[in-house]
Amino acid sequence: MKIINASFFIKKDKIETFLADIKPLIESSRIEVGCLDYHLYESFEEPGHFVMIEHWENQEAINEHNKNLLLLNLLKNIPAYSDKRPNITVSSTDE
Repeated sequence: MKIINASFFIKKDKIETFLADIKPLIESSRIEVGCLDYHLYESFEEPGHFVMIEHWENQEAINEHNKNLLLLNLLKNIPAYSDKRPNITVSSTDE
């Protein structure tokens, strides 16, 4: 299994727009082949700090997910929404 943790640091005045962009992405990603889990959380200590946690069966599923037009649109818009660059980590488990 592959696990992706993506931290986003969204400007306070862009949170609603960010959420409007990411909500359809979450819904479409959850039904993709190989998606095991896909959730977005916001820090209660740092408003505007969001963490996406994704679980995928394998790298091939991630490669297909990376072609998702909603994901590509979000990535295009992230610089306008963000205070700083996203932090993305990918790890693997034997499960």
